[in-house]
Amino acid sequence: MPNVLKLTVENPDEIRNAGAYDTAALMRVQSSATETGAFADLTGTGSTPTVLVLAATRSYTAYDPAGTVSTWYRTRYENAGGTRVSDWTAAFQTGDEQAGLICSLYDVQQELGETTNANQDERILEYIRQVTTAIEGYCGRWFVPRPLSGTTTYRFTTGWGSTLRIPKGIRSITTLNIATQDQPATGGTYIAAAASDFYLDKPEAERDVGWPATKVQLLSTAGSRFYPALNGAEIVGAFGWAAVPPDIQGVAIRAVVRRYVGGKGGAVVALGPTGTEFLLPDLSGSDRKTLDWYRALVVA
Repeated sequence: MPNVLKLTVENPDEIRNAGAYDTAALMRVQSSATETGAFADLTGTGSTPTVLVLAATRSYTAYDPAGTVSTWYRTRYENAGGTRVSDWTAAFQTGDEQAGLICSLYDVQQELGETTNANQDERILEYIRQVTTAIEGYCGRWFVPRPLSGTTTYRFTTGWGSTLRIPKGIRSITTLNIATQDQPATGGTYIAAAASDFYLDKPEAERDVGWPATKVQLLSTAGSRFYPALNGAEIVGAFGWAAVPPDIQGVAIRAVVRRYVGGKGGAVVALGPTGTEFLLPDLSGSDRKTLDWYRALVVA
């Protein structure tokens, strides 16, 4: 499917300064089939391999007609001749309209009932990033898929036994490697577990609708165990929710709208307890109860 990329520039006038990339400064956009693969400029009819940075404009749209759900992207700043360049950003996927965030810019615009300009879009996207981090941190869940498409590798600290708890969520495992002692963040020594020796728990039929599994369980007949170890398990898989739960998305949209309206000088009313968490003043009492349900639910 063609992909639409929403790109932001926090300080366009500094980027366009003669001491940086000059008034013809641009963002170069490249894509790759994999996160660590060979990146190349976007191509195809209507593609946007470069985006001109405009004065006082903080939000831009780029198009990749050859993009797919699994495509990875990176960007950097350049001057017109390409003799001054910034570092590349970390590789990212854009996915659907939410683009790896807990709700989309368009969701917020619809809730506001107004069309926003490029600079307002940048501010809304910033609020969405803040709310994404706050809600996932408060609940201890990965509501946004990791990664958006395909698999990634994470390491987990383990304890003795046959169960590895992953409360943030896990949807699938391609590879499970187990270490008998502490391992570094990269490298190290692991033993690969046979695919027939483990499963995700709870089984899908026993989970609440839309929930991922929250445990990796070794079969009692497998003869293998997790050991008390830092980075004791290395998992290649898909993590978090497959899609942001609709009720969580609704909470996020309302929280972003309150921040946006408050930033324009409107009143932000805290209808529920504020607590100490910085997100909660943006929420109504019912929205906080929704987050608490996800936060407090114990998946046995």
